[in-house]
Amino acid sequence: MSVALLHATLSRTALFFTGAIGVWSLWLVARNRGIDGRFMGALVIGETLMVFQIVLGVALSLERGWDAVRYLHVLYGVLAALMWPFVYTFAPRDGSRRETVMFSATTFFLFLLLVRAVTTAVAPR
Repeated sequence: MSVALLHATLSRTALFFTGAIGVWSLWLVARNRGIDGRFMGALVIGETLMVFQIVLGVALSLERGWDAVRYLHVLYGVLAALMWPFVYTFAPRDGSRRETVMFSATTFFLFLLLVRAVTTAVAPR
């Protein structure tokens, strides 16, 4: 499997995974629940996926040459990888509804950011 195909396939996986986490976080908000270990584990899996996407993107850029890079796409990718750790840094981490709302809003924003990153990607050659 080529790097480009793997990067494109994992981008769709990241979209679906982030959407599922967003629905899950909205469910937690609706039920007035806090963030638990299962949800944080899913965030770690999602964050690992984002970092792996960056590694694949860098490998793809090295393969194709830096002339083919769309820097807005790179900005979206780096921002996507930093969103959950940023919120984790500033969230109260007390199992409150406020923490859940923070992660829910961030996850839905991240989903829209990933949609935008996919639309600014360079089409495979």
